Amino acid sequence: MADKERKYVPCIVVPSDDLVIVDDEGNEHKPHAGEWVKFRKGMPLAIMRAMTQAAELANIGENMTPGQAGDAQALLAGLIDAIAQQIIDWNWTDADWQPHPRPAEGQAFNETLWRLDDYEIKWLQSHLADGAKVEKN
Repeated sequence: MADKERKYVPCIVVPSDDLVIVDDEGNEHKPHAGEWVKFRKGMPLAIMRAMTQAAELANIGENMTPGQAGDAQALLAGLIDAIAQQIIDWNWTDADWQPHPRPAEGQAFNETLWRLDDYEIKWLQSHLADGAKVEKN
């Protein structure tokens, strides 16, 4: 039986210029201006479910029970795993403008995701679905 040719997975490149944080004095900062993230186009249902569950738990906020807090930890781990699966490449840098590991670097990339600030994770999460948008030809 002949090997089947693997199909290329389409992707979408999202500029990171819209990731803006505001300091206490009201000044805007763009920590990833000029940088980009390449996401897979399309999203598995398991990732969509994890994102929905994470949003539901986030709405509970401070009224979370101990059981829900454990669920939140598991969902956070799932979210980080989902982000790692959906990012094909990026050119993000750290606060000292040193390049972060890229997805091809495996474990070092996953560990980097765990060290990102909350606003960076939220930005990545908000753009996961950008590649899932279906466009008419």
